[in-house]
Amino acid sequence: MIRIGKLKLNRDYVQLGLFTIIQSIICWWAALDYGRSFQTAQFSSSQLPLIGYTLAIAATVFIILDQRIRAQWSLIAIGISITLAFTNIIARESELLYLLLTCSVWLFVMAIPRFGMQNYFGLVVFGIVMTFTIPVAVFFLQNNYLSTTFLWKLAPLAASYVFLYVPTFSKQRQINQLVSALSGLLLVITIFLQPMTWQTIVAIILTVGVWFTQQSFGRIRLHLMLNALLQLIFMFLLY
Repeated sequence: MIRIGKLKLNRDYVQLGLFTIIQSIICWWAALDYGRSFQTAQFSSSQLPLIGYTLAIAATVFIILDQRIRAQWSLIAIGISITLAFTNIIARESELLYLLLTCSVWLFVMAIPRFGMQNYFGLVVFGIVMTFTIPVAVFFLQNNYLSTTFLWKLAPLAASYVFLYVPTFSKQRQINQLVSALSGLLLVITIFLQPMTWQTIVAIILTVGVWFTQQSFGRIRLHLMLNALLQLIFMFLLY
């Protein structure tokens, strides 16, 4: 419990709220940053369902991976995300609807233990789904088209998901060290594809520092919160 004066808050739910907000910002950051240079980019209240969808997905990710909040809540959050995906602004674009449903369905598969998707394969799919669903939907709704340049721009985000969440998806310490090294190298390569600035240099240094931490400590306490904060820093540095 966290005590604020006479108010007592459940630590798990506080972390859930913070992670949900940070992860939602991450999902929107790249699309908003890339799209703001176009005069066609616009935001309206009709996009509010996508904000709700993003919050539901981010909460689902925390519940599934943290495993300290009852698993039934993840199914409720997934149900909310599917309901929001069928709202008028989203459902009228069938491709967009299918894209968002892909994210919801994959998280449903991850939420069911018998499917055994919290492994390296699940990690890669998780990174791809989180990168190329909500950010793509945000960009499309704001600009009414999709750019292949923007999709390539998302490569560091996809690599950061895989790299940061290696210890979260597997407890095999020795194999994790190899997977972490390979995914870290992939992240560095995607960073090198960006214009070289002081931000990209700091991002590379941060990647190396995180890799050494993973080698030394593996999965640490509050790993999900740390992953979210680190990824937010990457967003600031790279987009």
